[in-house]
Amino acid sequence: MQATKEMLKDEIKALKKASALHARYSVSQYKNVLKTLNELEKEKEFLEEKVKQRTSHLEIEIEEKKELTHKLEKVAKYDQLTGLANRYLFLNELQIIQEESDLLNHQFALLFIDLDGFKLVNDTYGHEVGDILLQTVANRIRSVVRKDDMVARLGGDEFTVILRDVNQKDQIEAISFKIIGIIKKVIKIESLNIYVGSSIGIYLYEFDAHHQDIISKADIAMYEAKKAGKGKHIFFDDYMQKQLQDITLIKSKIKNALKKNQFINLYQPVIRSLDLKIKGVEVLMRWQDEDELISPVIFIPILEEDINLIKDVTFWQIEDTIKKMDKIDITFAINISVKLLNDNDLIEKLKQLEQQYSYDKKRIFFEVTETSLSNNFAVSSRILKEIKNLGYNLSLDDFGTGYSSLAYLREFPFDVMKIDKKFLDNILKSPKDKKLLEAIINMAQILDMKIVLEGIEEKKQIDMFEKSEFIKYQGFYFSKPIEFDKLLFEYD
Repeated sequence: MQATKEMLKDEIKALKKASALHARYSVSQYKNVLKTLNELEKEKEFLEEKVKQRTSHLEIEIEEKKELTHKLEKVAKYDQLTGLANRYLFLNELQIIQEESDLLNHQFALLFIDLDGFKLVNDTYGHEVGDILLQTVANRIRSVVRKDDMVARLGGDEFTVILRDVNQKDQIEAISFKIIGIIKKVIKIESLNIYVGSSIGIYLYEFDAHHQDIISKADIAMYEAKKAGKGKHIFFDDYMQKQLQDITLIKSKIKNALKKNQFINLYQPVIRSLDLKIKGVEVLMRWQDEDELISPVIFIPILEEDINLIKDVTFWQIEDTIKKMDKIDITFAINISVKLLNDNDLIEKLKQLEQQYSYDKKRIFFEVTETSLSNNFAVSSRILKEIKNLGYNLSLDDFGTGYSSLAYLREFPFDVMKIDKKFLDNILKSPKDKKLLEAIINMAQILDMKIVLEGIEEKKQIDMFEKSEFIKYQGFYFSKPIEFDKLLFEYD
């Protein structure tokens, strides 16, 4: 019995020890669990802070991306100068409105607006004033059209307005009168009072036209408005439709003419005043359509309307000239359209030809007219300087027909000045005209530029000038444009 009690006591002691050990272990384990929980809590807070920061960064990035997307969309769809819809957005909207009209049987009208006298303002006062004028005109047009009508700037001084859901000509005319009236009001820019007008071509949609035809028809009507005296609006009609069909037909024939090698180059001699010998030629394009020689007066304006056509024909003309250069030791002057002064394709073509042929680039003069330079002064300047840097010469054609001749002489690196025929027409009768022409020649000599007097038709005209290394002549008195074989014969 006594043994049993002792055993119980020992067991109780063992249990107490075990209990104490268990308690100490439990407390220790509990502390470890608490420690682990605290560490996890801290880690959780750390991770939450990181997530918060990352989320904040993502939100900022998303906002920045939205802002950038908005800016890119604005650049892509809106004219940066006036804030109006640009050509891209206009074309998209025109298609949508056309589809709506076809679906709902509602007509709409397209107004094609071109400013009258803008070029003179731009040339006289500079592009900063011209830009403010365009902004003012844009705001004025927006102020007189309806809220749902779309106003766009296609480029330069060309604007369009899409009048939704209209079918009455008097309603369209009322808006056109408002546009013409508000544009012609004086525009005050600093101390200047500036006036411009506008001509408007109108096409009332008839459910049967492609969207490009809609623009062409309104554009043709606008040119009719200009021919009618400017400051007018004219609706497109069937006569103009026939005119459009004729132009489309000629464009198609021009494309075929390129494939069939129907374009030819003629050459009008440029005569050295010192000895009256051929020093160079102006390369003039003609179109030999079967037995008919088509005048450039007919096809050049149509070429000018299509950038791809004028490029193809001009690039052919340049390459054809290069192929003939080694057969005769003279200079060749090639006319360049303003369309080719608005992008880099001409520069790339010239670089390609340099790799393909071996020729003296100094014997090629690229001619541009004063009027062509005013359309995009900055771009034209860059392209012409690049041409000059490639080693070619530059010639300013029809000097005196524009309004910024002196500005062009200062800005562009011209080697030759071709004085327009009108300066020579009256020099035999008018002492004033003769003095003016002599002053221009003296100015060109000071600028180290050669002179070509255009339109020489009689001997009396050349007798009025001293023989000089600076002066050359061109005109029917010496020769009309001739074929290359005849040029070789004349030169020999």
